Amino acid sequence: MSLSVLASLVGGIGLFLLGMWLMTEGLKLAAGGALQAVLESWTRSAPRAFLAGVLITALLQSSSAVTVATLGFVNAGLLSLAQAVWLIIGANVGTTMTGWLVAMVGVKIDVGALALPLVGVGMLTRLAFRGRSRLYGAGQAIAGFGAFFLGVGVLQEGFGELLGEVGHLVPTAATASSLLVALGIGVMVTVLTQSSSAAIALTLTAAASGSVPVEIAAMAVIGTNIGTTSTAIFAALSATPAARRVASAHVIFNIVAAAAALILLAPLLALSRWLIGVVGLEGDTPATLAMFHTLFNLLGVLPMALTGGTLVAFLQRRFVSAEESLSRPRHLDATLASVPSLALRGLILEVERMREAAFAMVAQRRLAGNLSPIDAESQLQPLGQAIRNFIGHMSTGALPAPVVKAIPDVIRAVQHLEELERISFRLQSAPAQASAASPRWSDLQQALSESLETARASEGGSDPGYDRLIGNSEQAYQDVKADLLQATAQGRLPVAELDRALGLADALRRCAELAAKTHRRLSPWDGYPNEAHEEAQHFTVEA
Repeated sequence: MSLSVLASLVGGIGLFLLGMWLMTEGLKLAAGGALQAVLESWTRSAPRAFLAGVLITALLQSSSAVTVATLGFVNAGLLSLAQAVWLIIGANVGTTMTGWLVAMVGVKIDVGALALPLVGVGMLTRLAFRGRSRLYGAGQAIAGFGAFFLGVGVLQEGFGELLGEVGHLVPTAATASSLLVALGIGVMVTVLTQSSSAAIALTLTAAASGSVPVEIAAMAVIGTNIGTTSTAIFAALSATPAARRVASAHVIFNIVAAAAALILLAPLLALSRWLIGVVGLEGDTPATLAMFHTLFNLLGVLPMALTGGTLVAFLQRRFVSAEESLSRPRHLDATLASVPSLALRGLILEVERMREAAFAMVAQRRLAGNLSPIDAESQLQPLGQAIRNFIGHMSTGALPAPVVKAIPDVIRAVQHLEELERISFRLQSAPAQASAASPRWSDLQQALSESLETARASEGGSDPGYDRLIGNSEQAYQDVKADLLQATAQGRLPVAELDRALGLADALRRCAELAAKTHRRLSPWDGYPNEAHEEAQHFTVEA
């Protein structure tokens, strides 16, 4: 390969990628906040999410941009996994528009007649409207379209010269080895350029020369579908578990679509040729490949539509973080709901697990002070809702007296723990001036520690020690409050610091009270079923 041919190919790829970047970034600027609005409001159902993915990707000409944006919105909690999965599937179908642009315009236009004017008009618009972001972005997008087609034109020239030099090396028959090589090249080019659109453009411009068998070009197209998963994989390496699930869905869809294309290569190519012939483009190899690319991506949608719910459920169980593991019940099984005594045992175990987690959070937040955004999200609320739902299933039939007696205590304990988590967000280190203003902060801290560390009541289940714990925390709070007010009156504590300090003291008191109340609710049922409960249940049954 001569240096001039290599320069043409490298320059053509560079112009193509530059055009893609200018188009994508320009259209995002021109759209303003429309991309976010579409992702948030157009994805309420699977069909709408799919169509949103198709349309946005067809407009932006970058499935990678949509994929990365989707991962970001999933990380931020703006999209559910089901919404994101169908958005990604739609984006993969939408990216086939690049092939149609190359096939129907890129390899047929006079570069000088269309591409260069687009670059000129676009850049002039960009300069003229520098202060108006939407028009500025529109100008950039127009220039990008011009660079896009200019890159395709340079690639055509480069491939023409390359075939003149090494045309004898190009396989003329679609053998197994040549097909595998073509598949690998498609994967490799996509991974290296991080753009399936660039790889598609290379494949279609090479096929336009007529020297590359259409079967080999089709294998390279399949390879681009596999290679484009690298973008999602790289973006999700350090992302949240939710984003990793979306990236996994992206990989699964592309592998399924590629597998379908490999298995049905001959019939899909035959169907593509027939459809292209129907619209009067018989023998147009780039158009045939663009149709093939579209068909096998649409074919990949079918198994996803049939197994979408199962796939989402499967992915929900993968890459589970510690926070998500906490929010999922471990001891509640729907099959237990029909056996009330066993169901109650599962409930008690689940609430005790919730109690341990809540108390650990309070202890950690009391020491850590400032919270990260993730720490400030509720981790116990989903678990509390799961417990309520399980109780609802239990309550559909007749329940034994001990279970009826226990359920109100279980519900109140869950409510105490949820409120405890909410109040724990207010915990922080005591301000230095407030700490100096009252020597009795340690009493309040000690009251909270005692409430958290008391595991259960004494024998009999009605230990007045719980009232003592609540009384101690109240007394400590009143003492600290009196000290702080006195210090403010004497000018030793600013009023602004007083409000912060009183808020912290109140949070410490409320946490101590809620911890003691939780213990009091659960203490009669710790270790259920025990002998007393079994006797009560036996008596109820005999009576």
